[in-house]
Amino acid sequence: MNNSRPITTIQFITVIISTIIGVGILVFPRYMVEYGGNSAPLISLLAIFVAFIGCWFTASVCRKYPNDNLFVFSRRLLGRGLADFSTIVIFLYFVNSTSSNLRQFGEVCISVLFKRTPLEILILILLILVALSVRRNIVKFTYIHVFYLPFILISVIIILLLTLKKVDGLNLLPILGNDFTLSRFSKGVFLSATLYQGTFILILLVPLMQKPKQVVKAATAALFFSGIIYTIIVIVSLGMFGMNEIELLIYPTLEMARSASFGTGLLERLDAIFIVVWVISVFTTIFTNYYLAVYALRELIRIKDQRLISSFLLPFIFVLSLLPQNFFQVYDVTLITSVIGLIVLTVYPFLLWVVDLIRNKGGLSHEK
Repeated sequence: MNNSRPITTIQFITVIISTIIGVGILVFPRYMVEYGGNSAPLISLLAIFVAFIGCWFTASVCRKYPNDNLFVFSRRLLGRGLADFSTIVIFLYFVNSTSSNLRQFGEVCISVLFKRTPLEILILILLILVALSVRRNIVKFTYIHVFYLPFILISVIIILLLTLKKVDGLNLLPILGNDFTLSRFSKGVFLSATLYQGTFILILLVPLMQKPKQVVKAATAALFFSGIIYTIIVIVSLGMFGMNEIELLIYPTLEMARSASFGTGLLERLDAIFIVVWVISVFTTIFTNYYLAVYALRELIRIKDQRLISSFLLPFIFVLSLLPQNFFQVYDVTLITSVIGLIVLTVYPFLLWVVDLIRNKGGLSHEK
């Protein structure tokens, strides 16, 4: 193994999948049904291609600079001032994303698991765990994702297989829904596409990839694999409960897991296993968001002490996660900021790609 480039393509794919499958998996089917009715699976599928646009530009421009992360080479392309301003925007987005995911985690826990535990305690425990993990370098960051992903995927796939037999095909018809409107359909597609912003972590992985030329293919594979998982979850949930019932469920995926069983009296509470795995998936997603926020601030203020920055951000993220007044305000804020993040993380890599193209610095000329 090349010690200077220790991350394999499989590990690269693993980190992205582990990041994408996170807190939104519980409520995702309900939001898709709210916007598209029976067209929810189609919305989820099209969202993959929308998310692919930003992913492709990010991966393509990073492939041209395989020895530097995006925060570094953006200064050469745009100049220090504009690049630093963009880094500030990215930093603020991932700080907000971290706090938002933490709050959603807390809301689920107090409504499903620990009803008598204060919200602040649940959020603080996970935040401290994440902050301590973020103090590690990018290689150890990768190993953590590689360790946890099999648990996430195996449990999700098993539950999906066990619930497939309960799917009623009539609940999936008509494919475009009964009250199809292009505006709501489009909103649903863009909302669904926000789930895949975890692909942005590739900007830190490429400089350590053994085969950086494969970054576009690897990122695409990770994105589409994650997207198919989400789409199947929507199909199974909609097929089991139907459009009208899903709109009444706060966490349709959890209800789907509760409906799964194996044998007669052998395994009848798979939802308990699912919740444990869901907590792991939330950790890996927040872990990545926090890591990106810390790394962005590290590059912005030119300080290499990642441990100091991780500890410094902790109280700010904790307070920010507690600002929404209730469950509904949490999700309203999350929807707005997620769409803004989707725009920023698509337009900015596109801008870098265009500038690089104009300055004729693309291709393999940057590789050493």
